[in-house]
Amino acid sequence: MQIQVRLFATLRQLAGWSQQTIEVPDGATLEQALAIIDERFPALAIGSRTFYAAVNQEYAKGDQVLRPGDEVAIFPPVSGGAMQTHR
Repeated sequence: MQIQVRLFATLRQLAGWSQQTIEVPDGATLEQALAIIDERFPALAIGSRTFYAAVNQEYAKGDQVLRPGDEVAIFPPVSGGAMQTHR
């Protein structure tokens, strides 16, 4: 089955693309899909970095089963800026 994969921030820069259609086995979990992405795009080093994943715009865990056409978004943690103090 096909899923849409979207990358954000530094992951997009490392891969050189922001969105791709990826083929995964029917009934694949998010974790399995991430392993396929890691294998196909080793520059991303998904298996050795901290990241967040969402399926259809909702945070997801690795055991979530994917369906045809699902959108998987992968993005690194975002750190905030300096606190602003008002006087």
